[in-house]
Parts: sequence; C-alpha cells; structure tokens
Amino acid sequence: MIHVDVNMHGELRRFLPDGAASLRLALPDETRVADLLERLQAQHDVWLAAIDNVAVPLSARLNDGAAIDFFPHMEGG
Repeated sequence: MIHVDVNMHGELRRFLPDGAASLRLALPDETRVADLLERLQAQHDVWLAAIDNVAVPLSARLNDGAAIDFFPHMEGG
C-alpha cells in the first residue's frame, strides 16, 4: 500500500469530496496515474499530471509519499 497526496486544480476539485483542493489517498502498490484518474472518474477532464512538480505521462507509476497534481484543460478565446 502506498499513500499519495492528490491536488486537483481549478474545476477538477469537483472530483474530490466536498470540492476539496487536495486529499491524501491510500492506493495499492503499482498504481499508475491513469489508474488514479479512473478511480476519481476524472480521466477525461485532466490535461496535465505532475508528480512532485514534474510533468509525467499517465502511464507513470506512483510512489509512496508522492504529491500528484492534476490540471484541467485550458479554455478561452
């Protein structure tokens, strides 16, 4: 089991309980970023994922104690 800090930015906060900005989660070993997004049901809404302030692909494996940030798609005109 690993523990990670999940930080949702902008409109992605709706995927966490009560619209919280962050949450600490216990996850199975070998969990990948894509697995976490699927668990949060946010896989279609994330534009960028970063682990410990470094952008990573969704296939990246999470490590115990990691801080993961998710950023939404940008909109504008």
